Amino acid sequence: MNVCVSRTGLWATVLALSVALAVGCGQEEDERGRSCPGGAGRNLSGRTVDGVDLWQKKLRCINLEGSELTGSVSEANLSRGNLFGARLTDVSLESVDLRDADLRRARLTAGTLAEVDLRGADLGGASLDRTMLTNVSFGGGRLRGTNLRSASLTNVDFSHADLRDADLSDAELSGSTLRGARLDGADLSGASWENVVCPDGTKSIGTRSCKGHFTPAS
Repeated sequence: MNVCVSRTGLWATVLALSVALAVGCGQEEDERGRSCPGGAGRNLSGRTVDGVDLWQKKLRCINLEGSELTGSVSEANLSRGNLFGARLTDVSLESVDLRDADLRRARLTAGTLAEVDLRGADLGGASLDRTMLTNVSFGGGRLRGTNLRSASLTNVDFSHADLRDADLSDAELSGSTLRGARLDGADLSGASWENVVCPDGTKSIGTRSCKGHFTPAS
């Protein structure tokens, strides 16, 4: 009888340890960015990178996880790049391809983005407060919990993007579209509106807000 109890206790310990390890590994994985399979792409993670070094470069799947980007970047292809936790404060991005990139927890505070393609990108928990965005596309992107406080959003496409719990307080939206976007729990207090397409497809004429039109059309 004692042997059976001992074996039962042993199996219980092994099972508990397995569960703990599985949970722990899951948490660790969540703390890292998503890179392309097989380690494809140039690895510049954890470094200080001058934006000029990326100008007009095709660097698909680049790894910039935890890096600090300085200066400005123009006409670069960084699609599917890993920019998890990257710091791009005051950086200027112009005509940059960041489709399907991982920008979770990235800091783009007070930056300038013009003609940037972020369709399908993941910006969960990223900070773009006080950033100026012009002709930027977030179509189908994941921006849950993203900080866009006091951002200037001119001709920005949020079509079918996930903006749940995002902070858009005091943001300026002009000529932008929210068609099909999810805004559950988003903070829009103090936001200004000018000719914005609402989630249900209704156009907010003049400076009227999208109040009453936040439910995407089925």
